[in-house]
Amino acid sequence: MASYKKKKFIVKHKKIRKKIGVKKIHIITAAILMICILAAVLFCIVYFLKNETTRHSVVTKNITTDNTTLENNMTISNVTLESNITTDNTTIDNQTTQSNHTVLVKPKLAIIIDDVTFERQLNDILSIPLKITPSFLPPTIKTNFSAKLAKRTEFHMVHLPLEAMSFKNPEEATLLVDDSYDIILQKLKMLKAQFPHAIYYNNHTGSKFTADFDAMERLLKAMDEVGLIFIDSRTTADTKAPKIAKKEGKRLLQRDVFLDNVIEKEAIKKQILLAISKAKERNFAIAIGHPHKETIAALKEFAKECDEVEVVYIKDL
Repeated sequence: MASYKKKKFIVKHKKIRKKIGVKKIHIITAAILMICILAAVLFCIVYFLKNETTRHSVVTKNITTDNTTLENNMTISNVTLESNITTDNTTIDNQTTQSNHTVLVKPKLAIIIDDVTFERQLNDILSIPLKITPSFLPPTIKTNFSAKLAKRTEFHMVHLPLEAMSFKNPEEATLLVDDSYDIILQKLKMLKAQFPHAIYYNNHTGSKFTADFDAMERLLKAMDEVGLIFIDSRTTADTKAPKIAKKEGKRLLQRDVFLDNVIEKEAIKKQILLAISKAKERNFAIAIGHPHKETIAALKEFAKECDEVEVVYIKDL
C-alpha cells in the first residue's frame, strides 16, 4: 500500500513537473515572440526616421539647388540685361559720335608758303593764326640760316630747287635734268642732314626738270631711298610726276591753286575762295603762296572767317 502510494505520488509529481515545463516553454516562446515584434517595430521606426531624414535632405538640397539655379538665372539675366543695355548705350553713343563726326568733319585745306629764307618771312607766317606750312629754301653761301630758322617751327618742308625752262638766277643747289642718280641721291642726303625733321619736299621752279620723265624717275627713286615725300608744285602742266606715281601705284600730292600769281590782296582772297571750293569738291586741297605782305594780309583776314574748311599741315592730308 505504501509502495502504491509512493508510485502514485511519483506519477503525480511527474505530471506536475511536465505541466510546469510546458508553461515555461510557452512563456519563453511568448517572450521571444515579443522581443521579435519589438525588434521589428524598432527596425521600422529607425528605417522610417532614416528615410525621413534622407527625404528631408534631398528636398533641402533640391530647394537649395533650385534657389541657386534661380539666383544664377537671375544673375545671368541681369548681366545679360545690363550687357544689352550697355551694348545698346554704346551703340547709341557710337552712332551719336559718328553722327557728330559726320556733322563736324570739314574739308581740309593745306596752305604752303614757299621761298622761306629770312627770319622776317618766318615771323610773318607764324603771326597767321592758322596751321600754315612753311617751305624753306636750302641754305646758300649768302643765306645760310634757313635750316636754323626751320627749327623754330612745329612743322616745315624743304623747297627743292629743280631746273627751269628759263630762270635767270637759279639757286646754288638746283638739281639739273642731266644729274645722275648718285648726284641726286648725294644732294638729297645733304639736305636731309640740314633739315632732319623735314619729310615733305616740293619743287622750287622745275618746269624743265619735272617735265622730263627720266629725271623725275631718278628723283622719286632717290627720295624713296632716303625716306622723303615729293609734293608736286605743278610749275608746268607737262609734269611727269602723276604718270610716274600712277605707274608705281603711289599716291601723289600736288598743288591745286596758286594764291599769289597776281600779288594783290583782293586777287589773293579770290584765290583763297577758289582753294576752298576745290577742297569742298574732293574733301581736301593744296594751295601754294609766297611770303609777300599782300599774301600774309589776305591769309590773316581769311583766318577770321575760316569756318568752311579746316586748315591743316600738309602731313595731315
